[in-house]
Amino acid sequence: MMRSFTAGLSLCLASVAALFLPGCANVPAFMPEKQLAAQAATEFDQMKQELKVSDNPEYVNMVKRVGNRIAPIAGQDMETTEWEFVVFDDPAVNAFAMPGGKVAVFTGLLELVDGNEDELAAVMGHEIAHVALKHSNKQMSSEMLRQGGGAALAILLSRQEKSAVDPKLVQQAYDLGTQVGLMLPYSREHELQADELGLYYAAKAGYDPEAAVDLWQKMAEAGGEQPPEFLSTHPSHGTRIERLQELVPVVKKRIQAEEDEAYLRNQGLLDEA
Repeated sequence: MMRSFTAGLSLCLASVAALFLPGCANVPAFMPEKQLAAQAATEFDQMKQELKVSDNPEYVNMVKRVGNRIAPIAGQDMETTEWEFVVFDDPAVNAFAMPGGKVAVFTGLLELVDGNEDELAAVMGHEIAHVALKHSNKQMSSEMLRQGGGAALAILLSRQEKSAVDPKLVQQAYDLGTQVGLMLPYSREHELQADELGLYYAAKAGYDPEAAVDLWQKMAEAGGEQPPEFLSTHPSHGTRIERLQELVPVVKKRIQAEEDEAYLRNQGLLDEA
């Protein structure tokens, strides 16, 4: 009985790992996007009731100006979107975007960028990229898979002999292992994906991609001590800065290639396939 239980447990854990480990950041999005957008709209309206919405015209106009330049670029990768840009009067250095195009920036972040729209564009491009890449959907879908694996494990544990293993310890090991070994790396990979696409969005909208590096250096100086990267949902500041420094020339080259192609096409010098 012990041997069969161990084999079943190993199969269960291996099956869950197989769902996540290969191409971890490519777990399918199971939830209907329209449903998520509707839920996000309701939650965003509630947030506007509960949090103070800034009426600072400098901040509000800056966020809308940057957002309205990036939105048409990102819109090509998104389904029907009703963009809304809101500034919350809160000292947190934060911003977020929700399915359906609800984008919020906190005044703490605006104070940090201190009028630099290139730096603000790096943040807003990043947050909007999360939506375009359906990261909220994929996170919810992956959590459903993780919970399904936990349910399957619970069934196996219920069938074991009492003397075989401690079910609570096995369940705790599963929860900790999948959280630290799968879900947190998955979240960090999403952050790096959003950095890359967001950098492109900002550059395509005419903002300087070099500003993203400057911004995260500011964030590193202002953010204080971080937890170890393997226990965090986000990459360390150092990892992020190093990755952005590598991406900036890549994004610049991509933008230049697209501009060259558009010019040749407009001049009738590019053969159509």
